[in-house]
Order: sequence, then C-alpha cells, then structure tokens
Amino acid sequence: MSAVERMSAEDLRIIKECLDAAVNRPFFPDWEFQTLMGLTRGEIAAIAAAWPSSSEGGGQDDAVNNVLNMLLGYPHDHESRWHKYSSATPERIARVPARWRGDDGFDGTAKGAFDRLR
Repeated sequence: MSAVERMSAEDLRIIKECLDAAVNRPFFPDWEFQTLMGLTRGEIAAIAAAWPSSSEGGGQDDAVNNVLNMLLGYPHDHESRWHKYSSATPERIARVPARWRGDDGFDGTAKGAFDRLR
C-alpha cells in the first residue's frame, strides 16, 4: 500500500495545505529552502499542484515527509499565524507523518525530527 493510499481524506487535505504553506507562505526563506527540504521550492510546488497524484516518484514521498517535519519543528515565531495557513492545528498535523511513513508513532523530540529527515 502506498503512502497516499494509507491517508484519510482529511490527511490528504492537511498534507495539501502543508505543501502549499511551505511553498507560498513565510515559513521558509528562499536561501535555505532547498537545504531544509532536500528539494527546490519549484519541485515542491509542482508536487503540490498535482497533489495527491504525482509523477515525481520518490520526490513526492520526500517532499511530504520533509515539509511536515519542518513545519512541525522549524519555523520559529510563526505559531500565532499558523491558523491562517492551515485548518489543522499543529497537534493534528503531528499525527499525519507517522501514517505517511508507515510508522507506529510520532516522536516529537528533536531526535525524532532529525530521524525523520530524508
């Protein structure tokens, strides 16, 4: 079963919002976007535009994994504006990466964030 097939309709909506937020919102500066995500802003924008379908192969898996991971742990001082970019709370979003990866649970520690990087 693919990662997309494991997701509920709500999960797919949340992931789409997160992909769009990563690409179009103030969370990640251009100068470090590719370093943080492992893909360019344009590559993730293409994945978001085609969501949930993708011809990007492994790029889609990496994009979703890294966007969710970085949105949950990286963007500093944006917590008060999060509701403008996602209908889901960070706590709700935190439950999605484990299902996406096929893991048993979500490790919210700094070690967990680094372990999830691809």
